Amino acid sequence: MQAPSAETLLIDRTLRGGMDAFADLVQPHLPALSRIARLRLGCEAEAEDVVQQAVLRAYCHLGQFRGEASFKTWLYAIAFREVSQLRRTPDMTRLRPLHDLRSARIPDPCLSPEAQCLHHEEAARLHQALKKLPDKYRSVIQLRDLRELSIAETARLLSETAAVVRIRHHRARKLLHRKLADGRRVARPLPSSKGD
Repeated sequence: MQAPSAETLLIDRTLRGGMDAFADLVQPHLPALSRIARLRLGCEAEAEDVVQQAVLRAYCHLGQFRGEASFKTWLYAIAFREVSQLRRTPDMTRLRPLHDLRSARIPDPCLSPEAQCLHHEEAARLHQALKKLPDKYRSVIQLRDLRELSIAETARLLSETAAVVRIRHHRARKLLHRKLADGRRVARPLPSSKGD
């Protein structure tokens, strides 16, 4: 007989009233959940709200977790539903922070100022290209490439088949590549004529 996993033990302890066990269960997933929520919503404050709501829902409904997928996949599915729910609410009810301080703006001291600038520009271009993708393609890129989830986990989160995820991921990467290439062409200055 196989010993229960650490995840299973933490779930059992939580269901018996151990709050510390739930914190240990959720903690490894919080940074990734925050990144995904920020990418999908574009707002730090809303991302924090979504993650808190997803964790609260996971805690309240932990008894319904059947173990058919990993706890991580189940938690991500809850967070995706929270993001979708927030996107359906009118913009007037959504709060925006006065300023959005992000750790990504802190320069890496190991890079030269020119390398930092190039890195920042590339990251901004990628982020903008990703935002321009249709939601079904953006979701697949975020889960497969940024979160490095398996095809099976991605399929469960998106309620799709593995074949659909493979096809969508392939199309999404091609579309993202095209958008990045288009962005490079637009960003290049036009060559000046010799008569100027």
